[in-house]
Amino acid sequence: MIPLSLASATEVYGDAFRCEITRHWMDHPVLADASGQLRALMRSLQDEAADQFWHDTLGPIRRLAFTFCSTPMPFASAAASAGIDWIRINRQVRLCQHQFPDSYELLTSLVTKLEQLSAEQSSPLIGPLEELAAQSGRLSVVMRNPRMNKPVATYFAENPALRSTRVVSASQLRGAHACDALAVIGPCGWHPEYVFSAPRAPAIHVMSFRWIRDAWKPGPILLHDSDASAARHRSHRIGAVPRIGGEAPRSEPSPSDILPLDLLPPMPAFACNVPPGSGMQAETVPARLCHLTGSRAVFVASDDGATSLIIDTSETGRAAVRRAPVDELEPGQYLLLRTSGGGDFIAPLADRILGASAATRRSEQAEWKGRLVARAIEQFGVMGRRELASRVCSSLHARALSRARPENVHYWMSSKCIRPRKEEDFVAILTFAGLEARARPLWAAMGEVSPKSSVK
Repeated sequence: MIPLSLASATEVYGDAFRCEITRHWMDHPVLADASGQLRALMRSLQDEAADQFWHDTLGPIRRLAFTFCSTPMPFASAAASAGIDWIRINRQVRLCQHQFPDSYELLTSLVTKLEQLSAEQSSPLIGPLEELAAQSGRLSVVMRNPRMNKPVATYFAENPALRSTRVVSASQLRGAHACDALAVIGPCGWHPEYVFSAPRAPAIHVMSFRWIRDAWKPGPILLHDSDASAARHRSHRIGAVPRIGGEAPRSEPSPSDILPLDLLPPMPAFACNVPPGSGMQAETVPARLCHLTGSRAVFVASDDGATSLIIDTSETGRAAVRRAPVDELEPGQYLLLRTSGGGDFIAPLADRILGASAATRRSEQAEWKGRLVARAIEQFGVMGRRELASRVCSSLHARALSRARPENVHYWMSSKCIRPRKEEDFVAILTFAGLEARARPLWAAMGEVSPKSSVK
């Protein structure tokens, strides 16, 4: 809990009593189309979304679309601040034509629209903010994307109409921060409930794009007495329930509306690792959500007897690493976490070791995988990657070329695999792909990559 002085607490109660929330709906046809295409692409992938290719491709695309919808600065400046590598994205689009041809057209259209947006020197969010800044005394802006706080603050400082506007984080709105008006960028569902239920301003302006569904409504807090009536619950609140007024109400939600969660950048799933093809069902694990500094959070397994590594400085006067029961973790402790594995660094490091031959070897790798997928689609039709791998496996068995399992073929098709472990399996899949004559040279070429990548 963040302590407040009596004066600050009194101001919060006063703001809560008279707070009015005004919604401002923004429009941008190209961004709306791009958002809809992104959602359609993610839904169409189904199981294939777990492939490393889509992890590498959709990660920056989703971050950029989210940045355009959540950042009050010109699209061109926002894209530059997000550090988008267009050369890499367009290379992934070209690879998609061979590896996932059924998704190629949609991905190409989506990337084209995002590149078009990245050249625009404006944003629909800027004009309403400038008008609000002219009407308000102390104006603060809170965003869902904390990585853009500094670029946006820099842009505000360079914009005469927004020079006095302050960028704040959601955590600051739990403390003594106060302002005359608060601009909330994006739908209410992107922000903590306390931003609205314990407001730090008497006027809150929610600025969001029209196609992002926002079903949030103000409600009571400080509940509850289980024997009390529902009417009593509705009024049991400090101050009063904030009023929604101002802008004309938005039209009724449409089935084509984007849900707020559809645009959030990817977050890691918390589930056990199930080997593909094992027949096991994914198993959820009890977890405790730990809030970290820097507006971050992490799930920590909290099943019976679960412990977590912490850095303890309280007992000996010097840092000591020890395990503590997860249910005994307290605010102020230092969690020792591994933020990622080494997989993200393997390919760039292998390319560096390969030197001048890296581009040729990677091109050959993409070529045989693309030919394998294209031949499978030509023979069996367009279908999910796992089903396609199963059909290829059956064909290999029928022709006595390999005794590989469907999960093996699925892995060989993925961008994570350099080549199968056994040369006979590699020859078998290249024979299926129509590259039998080049099987031996390609085996040797992929052998140059494999030891340096340590890929199975």
